[in-house]
Formats: sequence, structure tokens, C-alpha cells
Amino acid sequence: MPIPLIAAALSAIAPQLAQKGLDLLSGVFRGAVNKGTSEIANLIQEKTGIDINDVADNKLTETQWAQLKQFEFEYQGKLLEYRQKADANQLEYERIAAADRASARHMQETAIASQDPWVRRFIYIYASVITLLTFVFIFFAAFGPSYKPDDPRARVIDTVLGFLLGVTLSAIIQYFFGSSAGSKAKDEKIGQLGDAIRAQSVALLDQDGSDKGGKS
Repeated sequence: MPIPLIAAALSAIAPQLAQKGLDLLSGVFRGAVNKGTSEIANLIQEKTGIDINDVADNKLTETQWAQLKQFEFEYQGKLLEYRQKADANQLEYERIAAADRASARHMQETAIASQDPWVRRFIYIYASVITLLTFVFIFFAAFGPSYKPDDPRARVIDTVLGFLLGVTLSAIIQYFFGSSAGSKAKDEKIGQLGDAIRAQSVALLDQDGSDKGGKS
């Protein structure tokens, strides 16, 4: 029976696997729960009887850790294939996001070249109005009427405040000033993952060549 992969436990699974030297499996369980991670979790359950969720709480015995190491060795080709697909999907997502930003900035360059002053200044007026309204709402939420925690109006204020800060104001800041720190961190992470996958692929090919040489 397929086991459900608990999303809350996923963030703890990868570090535990890395501590035991299971780098391939650790790489599989980094990120969000998806079809691939669930498939690997079910394969582990099928071949070893281990519930991968138990790794998060460090409930495995030494025998079970040894089984996981054997599983990683026997299925390293499948694990490498999954990580390569995940890496390719992440790179494609980054390309799409970069193209989207480039398209928006190209549209703004075209608007700046327009003879209509309203078209040229619309994005700045819009951003200024949204920013001003956001700070007005923050001031109102902080110093306006107080509500009890169970008051429905308090939940509405929390929701609107989260949307204004997490979506609208964040989007305005990223549009005008970019998100260079986050993009740089993502690029470094993707580069490191790509290097690790390539190194593991080379090691796997070398091992296969050694095995074939030994058999001949």
C-alpha cells in the first residue's frame, strides 16, 4: 500500500539522510512533495519496508540505515535520473521567470518611448498609489480600532495585510529594484546541484566500466 509522504516531515528528511552520507537520497527529498518524491518513497517502502517519514524523527535502526545505503547503491541510476529531471525542471522555471521579467521591462521601455505622458508615467503612478495605500493600511491596522482575536474583521485585516506586503509591495520592489540576492542564491544552488549530479554520473559510469572489466 503506498505511503503518504508528509510535507511537514520533508524538510527534516534530507538533512538526516545527508548526515548518514546518503547524498543521492538526500537530494531527492529536498524541496516540495511531488510525484517523483512520492514514487521514490513508495519504492523504498516496497524494497526495504522502511517508511521514509520515520527518517525525519531519526527512528531508524542501524540495520535500517544499512538497508537504505544498499537501496541507494542498487537504485542509484534511477535516483540520478530523477535528480537530473528535477534540476532540468528548476532550470526551465528560472528561464520562464527570467523571460517574464524581460517581457515586462521591454513593455516599460516601449511605454517610456511613448509620446503620451500618461502612458509614460502610468507604472510609476500605479506603484506610488499602491505603496501609499499599503502604508496607510499598515498604519490603520497598527493604530486603528482594536479587535478581539476571534473577531472576523481581525482575520480580514490579517489577510489583506499579508496580501499587500507579500504580493503587491514585494512585486513592486522586485520590479524596480530586482531580486538579485535571491536570484544569485538560486543560481549558485542550481550550479552546485548540477556539479554534484555530473560528478555522481561520472562515478556511476566509472563503476559500471570497472564492473564490466572485472567480468571480462
